[in-house]
Amino acid sequence: MNPPVSFQSLRSKALAMLTRREHSEYELRHKLLDLGATDVEILLILNEFKEKNWQNDERFCQAFIRHHAHKGHGEVMIKQELKQRGIVNSDFITTELEEYDWFLLAQETRSKKFGEALPTERKEQARQYRFLQYRGFNNEQCWHALKN
Repeated sequence: MNPPVSFQSLRSKALAMLTRREHSEYELRHKLLDLGATDVEILLILNEFKEKNWQNDERFCQAFIRHHAHKGHGEVMIKQELKQRGIVNSDFITTELEEYDWFLLAQETRSKKFGEALPTERKEQARQYRFLQYRGFNNEQCWHALKN
């Protein structure tokens, strides 16, 4: 069993995590639990960080969506990843996702991987379609990318 960790040490480690990248409240809570923090300590740390705006789920969501959209991931994959990170406020997610043209992003992702020429053979179309689905684009976005 790990020796008990002081509150100040837990707070410092949590702050260090946030300086490296944004974390959702859910992620931070679980990382603190892994470090041996009690529920009371976690609550105190998270409340302080929220009050000082060091941890903000909306900001995390914006950064996460921006990062994954830039990597060529589609909205289906991004929504799923956000759920896994404890972000379930569908209104906020929907608002953030509306900022992007997912059809254009699907086209750009397809072009980056396979080149500008559109596939003419069924087998190649199916391969590119599966790739786009794997990247998290929905059916309409996949077909749009393969036809335009």
